[in-house]
Amino acid sequence: MEENFDALDIIAQTRGKVEMDSIPTGEKLFPLWGWLTAVFYLLEFILWQWLHQEWCLWLWVGIPLIGIPAMVFIIRRDQERTHMRSHQSKLVLDYWVFAACAIGIGGFLFGFLGIYEMVENPMICLLVGIGAFVSGEAARFRPMIVGGLSGAALGLVSFILQGDIWVYQILCIVAVAVVALIIPGYLYERRVKNGI
Repeated sequence: MEENFDALDIIAQTRGKVEMDSIPTGEKLFPLWGWLTAVFYLLEFILWQWLHQEWCLWLWVGIPLIGIPAMVFIIRRDQERTHMRSHQSKLVLDYWVFAACAIGIGGFLFGFLGIYEMVENPMICLLVGIGAFVSGEAARFRPMIVGGLSGAALGLVSFILQGDIWVYQILCIVAVAVVALIIPGYLYERRVKNGI
């Protein structure tokens, strides 16, 4: 009889491991990208408002320059998080790769076309918000779902901030980083550590 309980424990532990492997990775990556985004865009807002220097609008380039090597380091250090066994997890990862490429290419393209503030900043808010929502849905994690929806809503609000008040779109990006990446990211990290 005791052997049956041991077998059930092993099955339950294995099932829990498979479920953890099937959710999107990134419990440390959400806060990483959130903090980088919040700090760089807040710095950009402050420098633009106080110094009125156009060069500071290109500070966002520092986000991938720091974030990509840090992300590679985190993933390599935590090898079990690279398991992408479910189709749903693969789709979530593909979305984030698409969003990163769209933001990067859009930043350069819209910057050179002179329509950066009209399109790029709201697009960042929308893509990050939708990404957090999709990740939250895949992981069945309500705080990330709510954060993602809030981020997407801020993206829609930032489309309204045009003309002389366009610079406040930057603060929308900072807010999206906090509500869609940083706060849910730390909550998600705690959930993964506790094995919930």
